Amino acid sequence: MAEHELDTGKYAYWLCSAGVAQGAQKQLFRVCKCAKEAYRLTEKQLAAAGLGKDAAQKLLSLKKTWDLDREWERLLRAKISFICKEDDAYPAKLRSVLDAPYGIFYRGRLPSFGMCVSIVGARMCSEYGREMAKEIARELAARDVAVISGLARGIDAAGHRGALLGGGETFAALGCGVDVCYPNDHKQLYYEILKKGGVLSEYPPGTKPAPWNFPRRNRIISALSDVVLVIEAKKKSGALITADFAIDQGKDVYALPGRVTDSLSAGCNRLISQGAGVILSVEDLLEELSLLPLNASRRKENPKSKKLPLEKDELMVYGCLGLLPSGFEEILEKTGLSVQAASKILASLQQKGQVEEIYKNYYKVCME
Repeated sequence: MAEHELDTGKYAYWLCSAGVAQGAQKQLFRVCKCAKEAYRLTEKQLAAAGLGKDAAQKLLSLKKTWDLDREWERLLRAKISFICKEDDAYPAKLRSVLDAPYGIFYRGRLPSFGMCVSIVGARMCSEYGREMAKEIARELAARDVAVISGLARGIDAAGHRGALLGGGETFAALGCGVDVCYPNDHKQLYYEILKKGGVLSEYPPGTKPAPWNFPRRNRIISALSDVVLVIEAKKKSGALITADFAIDQGKDVYALPGRVTDSLSAGCNRLISQGAGVILSVEDLLEELSLLPLNASRRKENPKSKKLPLEKDELMVYGCLGLLPSGFEEILEKTGLSVQAASKILASLQQKGQVEEIYKNYYKVCME
């Protein structure tokens, strides 16, 4: 970091740690060119700039106790990086958004200039949704597409894990400080993400997760993404907030359809009815995103390309399955087998490690 950028960063860090709302920050920058100038304003000048009394007191109070050099060193010792809009390296995709945060804290790396897709959805997701999120992320990562999400339980975590399985980059935008892992039981995933990407937040280190933080962080997820994929979402879901931000930002949104009676699909079905793209299969989605085929150097073996030591009836059942789950009724319809015969064959295929039941009566081929 250049000396002037380092100097700017210290003042910007002070401003972002003062706890003033984004509106107050914008008010400051109508009269100041940078955070350093804002730091030098007196109480009378802050009032003249249009700041409310509460925001002005927060800035003045912190300035009395804030040692710029000491706090900056403390940040670096915690292995936390900071970047503000005055830095050339501030993410261009984020800078273009009207309500982009002035400063970003991060650990690991920030998303680069390559393609980035966000995968979001319900925390209390179905096994089907979890599997879809993981498989889509895995295939995207294998094509050097970065995956971004929010580290939440359910679909978010599945997206991160799928990207890691695919050997690609994944990034988590948090509704707390980057030194706070939330939820706490995702610590291992948090550290795995740091190795292959990064975690980022507009909230200062030490900020605890609060309900009102998460809707705001969703605009960062959508801003950093070229495409937003909603896998499962109820009528009122944070994933739909991300989709709304994406639409406002001019990004493409895709949703996974589901049964009209399934509450987890209500939000996705509504998005589709409003014009979102439909995720019909992993392969169709990749084609929509112009991501087929894999480069020869990264090409994965198709599990169906192997010569399998299976009986004729087993091959028939195996042949009607794919990487996406198929229901037992669908298998019966495709094969014409009886319930007893199909059940016996599926059990045999599972024993041979060719098929797995990902949840009750839903089957897919094994990748390994």
